[in-house]
Amino acid sequence: MPNVDPIQHQIQTNAIWSWSQLLPMENIFLFFDDEKSCSFMRTLYQEISCQSLPLSKCFHSTYHRPYMNCVFDLAQRNIKTSILVFVNGDIILHNSVPHAISFVNTHFREFFLVGCRRDYVISRTLDYSDPANTLRDALNNSRINSTADIDFIAFKTDTPIYMAPFLVGVYRWGNWLLSEMLLRTNATVIDVTQSTFIIHQKLKELDGQKPLHHSSRIGAVYNDELTKNISGADYKVGFINNAPQILSGDCQKNQCELKDNLLQSEVILLKQRANAQKYIAVLAINRGHMPLVWNWVCWAKRIGFQNYILLAEDFEAYKILRAVNQPVFISLKQSLNIPSKSEAKHGSYDFQIITMYRLEFLMRVLRAGYHFLNADIDTIWLSNPFDSISQNLSITIQRQMHKKMKMSRGLIIVHATPQGRHFWQNVIKCESQFLVKLQEQQFYKNKLSASAFAKSECMNDHLKFTTVKFLDPYLFPDKRSFFDQHLSQSRGLVPVVIHENWLASLESKIKRLRSWDLLASTDSSCDSLENGIPYSLPDRTAPVRIRIRVLTYNRLKSLQRLLKSLQLANYSSDSVALDISIDRPSSKADVDEKNRWKQVIEYMGDGAHHSSKFRWSHGPLSITVHKKHVGLFGQWTLANNHQDVQLVLEDDIEVSPHFYIFLKQAINFYYMNQSNYDSRMFGLSLQHQHTVLGQRAGFPMRSIDKELNETGAPVFFKYQLLGTWGAVFFPEHWHAFLKWIATVKLDDMQAGCTPSGLVSTQWWMERYRTGRIWETWFIRFSFERGWYSLYTNFPNREAFAVSYRESGLNFNKTRGPMNPLVKYFQPHIHLNFTKNPPIFDFHFTRINPSTLLTIRSNLWHRHHFVNQCHIVDNNSHLENTTKTTTNLLSPNHKKISVTNPKRNESNTNASKHDQEHLAVDPILLSSLKYFEQFLLLQAIFIFIIAVAVAWLCRMKHRKSSSRRKQFRKLRVIYT
Repeated sequence: MPNVDPIQHQIQTNAIWSWSQLLPMENIFLFFDDEKSCSFMRTLYQEISCQSLPLSKCFHSTYHRPYMNCVFDLAQRNIKTSILVFVNGDIILHNSVPHAISFVNTHFREFFLVGCRRDYVISRTLDYSDPANTLRDALNNSRINSTADIDFIAFKTDTPIYMAPFLVGVYRWGNWLLSEMLLRTNATVIDVTQSTFIIHQKLKELDGQKPLHHSSRIGAVYNDELTKNISGADYKVGFINNAPQILSGDCQKNQCELKDNLLQSEVILLKQRANAQKYIAVLAINRGHMPLVWNWVCWAKRIGFQNYILLAEDFEAYKILRAVNQPVFISLKQSLNIPSKSEAKHGSYDFQIITMYRLEFLMRVLRAGYHFLNADIDTIWLSNPFDSISQNLSITIQRQMHKKMKMSRGLIIVHATPQGRHFWQNVIKCESQFLVKLQEQQFYKNKLSASAFAKSECMNDHLKFTTVKFLDPYLFPDKRSFFDQHLSQSRGLVPVVIHENWLASLESKIKRLRSWDLLASTDSSCDSLENGIPYSLPDRTAPVRIRIRVLTYNRLKSLQRLLKSLQLANYSSDSVALDISIDRPSSKADVDEKNRWKQVIEYMGDGAHHSSKFRWSHGPLSITVHKKHVGLFGQWTLANNHQDVQLVLEDDIEVSPHFYIFLKQAINFYYMNQSNYDSRMFGLSLQHQHTVLGQRAGFPMRSIDKELNETGAPVFFKYQLLGTWGAVFFPEHWHAFLKWIATVKLDDMQAGCTPSGLVSTQWWMERYRTGRIWETWFIRFSFERGWYSLYTNFPNREAFAVSYRESGLNFNKTRGPMNPLVKYFQPHIHLNFTKNPPIFDFHFTRINPSTLLTIRSNLWHRHHFVNQCHIVDNNSHLENTTKTTTNLLSPNHKKISVTNPKRNESNTNASKHDQEHLAVDPILLSSLKYFEQFLLLQAIFIFIIAVAVAWLCRMKHRKSSSRRKQFRKLRVIYT
């Protein structure tokens, strides 16, 4: 039915007429509250599509308004075009609208168009029956409305859009939908206000009548509550002026263009890029330092870090980064500044203007409720710093190692707390005072030093009166401590962020990064880190074969126990090759050792004088007796050319009857399945691993079981350490190791040492000349390649292979099995493989992504860090700062303290060899030196006090003696 108000009816008629001028009637879809209105509309427009909303499903029972999600769903199901336009029934569309849509459609696969309406006041006393005349008048007499009101949207029908059950005809739904498109979709949001005419026919209020506010309309309370429940405060960014792109010009004449919206609120980027805890990294960038910018961006990509905003100081840098979809921001005012030909010098007026621009942006970040990490662009990020900071204090800073209480310019974290905002406001006030001084004429006659204008100087002044935390200087080193003194490397620590300060020129910084293989890129290209091995999953047409290699020497009973367990295992009728390697006694072997070896030969045979008493019923059997003594190293690294997956077992191991079923399924899942294949995983282990290699001998051992429980106790995990009790190697990886070991100088102690503070390095230094340890070579190899093995974490520490740890090369006396074997096979536990198990490095620190392991060998490069066998006490750190500062040490927030020498002496587990190889910590040495000076001064002071006290006592004694003499004289006279 027509609207009972003739003016309202004419408004709707004018709107429908304008739409019919732009597209065929069958492409116009009208929604009405009832069927009678649809029937009436069909009498006027026979070809128009009309839909009445179902009363039971699409209307709110209390407010009697239809739901927006019903309208959206019906439109998307019935529409036949590729683009959908939603407008209210009082909107007149100009022919500029379809031209703008067509232009955008040719440039973007996904888009979402919005535009401000132009209010055209409709008077009740004038005639508007001619729609064409009404449109012409509206073009000249309409006024652009607020960016908060959304009456027009357009998008492709294949764009996934979810509409919540808002009420039609009430505010908030448009702001909510726009905020969702801005924050949670990949569609490009474009403001078409400057290229289209979207006319809103606004009926003039009667005399004395006030316009009805949005919040007073029926159902407004419902929409308000729904908005806040599903998006919190996010809807507040759903304003048209926050669209990142603006379409301007006349598209009908091919004179329109897209441009960035420099008035967009920074809150959009903050909501898009900050992490769940509302932390955001902000780095200032400019055109002159683009090589460092590209290097930083590439490293961020490598470590998977996305919680950052690049704050552009000039429009050229902004355009370059915007073109590659980097989260870059520049204010409109800053974009209008013409950059000088040379970089602004510290202490200059131009530099101070840029400093104020940075500080004020960061202040807006704090006011928006976000915590910022501000860093220089010459920092190298090797992992996510947000994982290593404390949330307990308002301010955390990176300190300069050689200056006890001064911060580095590289990094500061300020929390959005009252204390954090107050501190930052004081810094801005301080910098503003410098800016005023620069404008004063007398300043130019008496220039202050450039360092007085450094942002960090203002910060250092106010940090004296603020409680702060220092970042661990070994995880967040500066250039001097990392590149020159190697303090992080000496402790076996992989830095989180390295600040490459001290070098003034850009060329010097680039040269240093290149020499350390830390230069990821100097342009928009970004090479990924080496992906494990230079080949993907081998193309196999037949199932992979599993070969078992047994290494033995002179322990017959142990060998028989192992062979019995292998013989009794379930192989599912598969043919499994068994190779047995028997070492020969050395020339230094005693009689007893040789006799025990002969017992093994008599049982296994030697292929000449003795036939084997052992029978293998599951496939081919091969027995090799070495012609000379080769040791465990020679047995493990025996060359072969087969392409089988091999399981290597020393003779003091016993396997579970179900080991083969598990092994075969694990190989099929992780090695044969292309989607699960990880080229860095060199194999798997049947043992339950307990050793954390990244620790010092002589100190309490960390427990993998405890570490895993703290990380959620995964059933499967990947770990860099080789598990020698049931090691399984994939053929490509094993052959790569054999090729590598053939190039190594085996008699060079340095070649076998693995840096990064591993306890295996100490083991190696103690035993490398005896030939009793071979695992160190594979540890070194996997360190350089960034490879790891798959491990299990079954209940009760059960394993498919256990070692009896019998007396021999590795143990002085028999200790027995450490873990129980898997006796009862439970597929829901033992075969519950996961696609992406967590990855841990030698220190049992979780690594994500795994490519980060590749860079670690660069940090300990022989060219820069000569002493690979350097062992440093990981428990020695900087002394406590006792003023207004507290200390933050790594993610677990340990206090920094000087190592107690007595504690080391009393530790019965620490050997003299440990202490001989403790490196001297320059910081600790400096602290001890100051402590010695303090003790000397204290001794001098005590000596002076003692002398003074002695002198006073002597004077008092003399005075007392004098009085006694006088008293005696008086007594004599009296007598």
